[in-house]
Amino acid sequence: MSKTLTSDVQTAFLNTLKQLLQDQTQQNPLLLDGDSLDQLLNSKKIYNAYHDLAEQIYEQIGFQLEQSAVFQHSLLQRILEQGRLPVYISKAESINSAESTQPLFDHTQMTLTPITEADALESVDQLDFLDELYLSAPVDAETEPSLINDGFVARSFSTTSLVLVSSTANIDSNHTDHNQNNPSGKQNYEVKTVKKMPHFQIPNARVGQDYQARIQMQYPVKEDVLICSESIKIPEDLGIVFDDQTQQLQGIPLQAGEFKLAFQYKNSEAAQAWSSGEVTFIITADPRSLWQVNEPDINAPYQKAHSDHQVIQTEYFNLAACSQRGRSHEHAGTFRDDDFLIARVAETDWSILIVADGAGSASYSRQGSLLAVQSAAKTLTDYLEHHHPYLDRLLQQWQVGSDDEITKSVAQQIYKDFHDTFYKTAQVAIEAIEQEAELKQVAAKAYATTLLVAVVKQCEQRTFISTFWMGDGAIAVYAKDKVRLMGKPDGGEFAGQTRFLDRSFVQQFASRVNIGYYDDCEAVILMTDGISDPRFETDAGLSNHEKWQALWQEIEPQLQQLHPDQALLEWSKFFSAGHHDDRTLAILWNKPVSVDVEGLAHD
Repeated sequence: MSKTLTSDVQTAFLNTLKQLLQDQTQQNPLLLDGDSLDQLLNSKKIYNAYHDLAEQIYEQIGFQLEQSAVFQHSLLQRILEQGRLPVYISKAESINSAESTQPLFDHTQMTLTPITEADALESVDQLDFLDELYLSAPVDAETEPSLINDGFVARSFSTTSLVLVSSTANIDSNHTDHNQNNPSGKQNYEVKTVKKMPHFQIPNARVGQDYQARIQMQYPVKEDVLICSESIKIPEDLGIVFDDQTQQLQGIPLQAGEFKLAFQYKNSEAAQAWSSGEVTFIITADPRSLWQVNEPDINAPYQKAHSDHQVIQTEYFNLAACSQRGRSHEHAGTFRDDDFLIARVAETDWSILIVADGAGSASYSRQGSLLAVQSAAKTLTDYLEHHHPYLDRLLQQWQVGSDDEITKSVAQQIYKDFHDTFYKTAQVAIEAIEQEAELKQVAAKAYATTLLVAVVKQCEQRTFISTFWMGDGAIAVYAKDKVRLMGKPDGGEFAGQTRFLDRSFVQQFASRVNIGYYDDCEAVILMTDGISDPRFETDAGLSNHEKWQALWQEIEPQLQQLHPDQALLEWSKFFSAGHHDDRTLAILWNKPVSVDVEGLAHD
């Protein structure tokens, strides 16, 4: 089946064509009718030139694009994924031939400005569509003419067979003066062609990725050719070799660059003589190699370690957390903005898990996240130390999975208690940030941060949880057959934004607090968007159970390690194109670690 354009790429391509064909001076801006536009839209060669432009854009600013999560959902990426469309040409078509009575275009309308080599497109594939439009019948030429006159300069290049000639005294291959046959005295124009050399192409490679591909002839016909393995010279340190049996370049590229590979080839095994060919082999850099690791200013306030991790073991459950500086901060030489805190309330089955993501645009958000988790943890610890006997008595009356009146009444009472407690917790955290901002004489928004909190009672196979969710990221109760989101990402006014902890938290506050009591919980998981974005991509993705199962398959083996917190930290350094934010994870799971981890400290 032939390759066709996906609907979104086709729409983008059509819009581009319409913009190019607009007449800005007329009420009806479209210069072509629908049939003509469809003809252009269905031209594979014109689309391939469109794709090549997208590829050139990516080659120029691919590093910046890879830093943006938006790139993963952009039309530019879709065009690159779509790839080029196959074009099969046996020979250049003759349009302005002797049999043609009407030229395709009026040369007199051309802008008579000099053309230099910089104006020429870099690939013959980008000019193939011009062959169909502008070439007259091919002629042999031993040399490539360079013609200069008083109004227009046209040079021929090895990559193209099109030469436009404008002259007050037109010159053909026999240098005949045609003015004698032109009584009007107007300039004559004619199209000259230069024999185009065979053109070869091979797909681009990427450093560090397994590669195998065959060199193909693209012009004058698209076909595989037989290459003499002894003739092709490949740099020894490139990591690529030529396999004679498969007739492929293969290996794992070790360096990026553009390499000219010369070789001898035949169109078939029956051919007697070898011909000379050359192909441009492009190897793009591994995006990971473009990232730098730079240290922050040692004199900057609020110094923070680039990573942090902690583990806590109890009789029925374990807690672990980790936080890693993102690549964007490494590259920019800035601090980690995320923070976390996990704690067990002494001599109880109650625990606290908190993660916070400081706003990247806020200069002191790294301290804001620290103040938020510390103040929130203190408020909640004080509450649980004094009220856990009361909460335990209420939970004894809660029949998990039941909707009897006693259970409903207990659930309502516990929700109200945690609603009020989380309200106080948020207030205290905001006051801590405001006091620090006043001390530094800066605006409180310089400390902007999200705040995600879970209070959990884990006893045997029952899990009670109450959560407060302010900002993006995720809080979930994971079970083998079900995942329960304890809220939803708290988006801002515009797409891609999030809300931060400030005085506006009172708005829709009830929706930020949730409770639940479950008998099938395997883990309680909190994360900042540095993990949720690459693993779930969208807010809707957070509801996808298969994505949670895939995440659990990554996380669960780390929990069985001797030092699960350190294992999670190493795992959090995974590479995901376009996702380079700080990554913070806090997890409670009810499977005891089989080794003694007592005494592991908060590094």
